[in-house]
Amino acid sequence: MDLSHLDLTAIIGSIPSPVLSLALGVGICFMGYRLRQAGIMLAGALIGYLITYDVASMVLDGTAAMVAAVVVALLLAAFCSWLYDAGVFVLCGGCAALLASGYLMQLPLDHWLQLGILVLLFVAAGILGVKLDQPAMIVITGFAGSSCLLSSLGELGWMAPEGTARNALLLIVAIIGISIQFATTHD
Repeated sequence: MDLSHLDLTAIIGSIPSPVLSLALGVGICFMGYRLRQAGIMLAGALIGYLITYDVASMVLDGTAAMVAAVVVALLLAAFCSWLYDAGVFVLCGGCAALLASGYLMQLPLDHWLQLGILVLLFVAAGILGVKLDQPAMIVITGFAGSSCLLSSLGELGWMAPEGTARNALLLIVAIIGISIQFATTHD
């Protein structure tokens, strides 16, 4: 099983328009909590599609696997929207796992170990999201949106720094996004 498609940068790169992915990154980073309902449905659909397509493609041909993945994606999106806590769990877990996947793919770890780490991170962030709802969701979407924003700028041709400088820039943008979300979110 290849986990490279679970990298947030790879997912952003597959969005047809870099401008659309940039807008998505800005929205997630600076308004993630306010856009939570759409994010919950999108996260449910994305996770349902990716996992189902991976598993179904092992036993079905390409078209059947894609149909199965789309059906599960739609069902999981509806389920996550209907059950708010399940949606928060999936959104927070998915954002954290997608953000971490880019870093894990760079490490020389067996893919099963990478998958295990991602699953543990997904569950831990999902539980934090449900228990701490607003603060956890703001922090997680701030970091995920920041990563999406930087990846989108790279797709648009902006030469983003690499390594430690990229991580520092990601942290700065995330802190700004998190601060704006806390300042403008009133529940």
